[in-house]
Amino acid sequence: MTAAARVHRGRLLTPVLIALAVGGCSAGQAAPPPAPASPPAVVATPTPGPSQVAELRLPIAEYMLTPQQAAELKWLNTKKVAICMKQYGFDLPMTPGPVVSASDSLLFRRYGLTDPASVSIWGYHLPKRDTATPRATLSPAENALLLGRDATGKPLTSSNGQAVPAGGCQGKVNTDLQSLQPGGQGSGSGASQLAAQTKAESFSRSMTDPRVKEVFARWSECMRADGFSAPNPVEAGGDLPSVKQPEPDAAEIRMAQTDVECKARTNLVGIWFAVEADYQTAAIAQQPQAFAALKAERDAQAAQLAQQIAGLRGS
Repeated sequence: MTAAARVHRGRLLTPVLIALAVGGCSAGQAAPPPAPASPPAVVATPTPGPSQVAELRLPIAEYMLTPQQAAELKWLNTKKVAICMKQYGFDLPMTPGPVVSASDSLLFRRYGLTDPASVSIWGYHLPKRDTATPRATLSPAENALLLGRDATGKPLTSSNGQAVPAGGCQGKVNTDLQSLQPGGQGSGSGASQLAAQTKAESFSRSMTDPRVKEVFARWSECMRADGFSAPNPVEAGGDLPSVKQPEPDAAEIRMAQTDVECKARTNLVGIWFAVEADYQTAAIAQQPQAFAALKAERDAQAAQLAQQIAGLRGS
């Protein structure tokens, strides 16, 4: 651990205090309200290496499906679509079981690039899917059945002599699996939206937290030392011409590698993670009953998911 990382590790264990000048007010003049302070820093700052980033878990993760369960839900969706399509005489390629990918993690690129091995190939581009995973190229008839409408957009009512459900096979599966959608990713309300709200608010507040802004400044200075300009990791690489191309160029890869190296030098991921965890911990503590309901909803979803997955094994 670098000296800078140790210093910032210590800072995060102490709440951010905001000094308020109260002197000099004339009689009868109300003092201005105190500025809101950051929540107590209750999460020790980790200093993760590249291989440890995926192991970090924000507090809200305890109320959501795991990456494995998220992969299972995607596989279940695809499997049910394939079963529906087969009833009409169409065979779609399928993996034998769920495959967990980096994008199933809540922290996937949440704090920007973190994996030096990936950026050395893809730069700021999203890594392409594993070529071992089958990908279907649908015919016009298959695509119409999948979506429930023909090439002109007209609703499809029949296929191969059989009635087609509204929205096609995908619409039918979406309806069948509606109760299994993870909290915060559907269009529901109440507990099902609490995870999404908490994730969004904690991220937004962390971006303006003095502790994170300070490490952003040190990261930007590190980037400038190597000839790159970016105000923060979220905007890094966005103005490179190559990011709009199918493949990254050498300049993009160099910037992406510097981005990851500067994160490691400044412990940016560790600090940002700990600060956002502070905000989430505070939000959860303020609504214990609502989060208890969210966890119960998640547990029910996980149980239904396991039951449906088990029922499809070998089919």
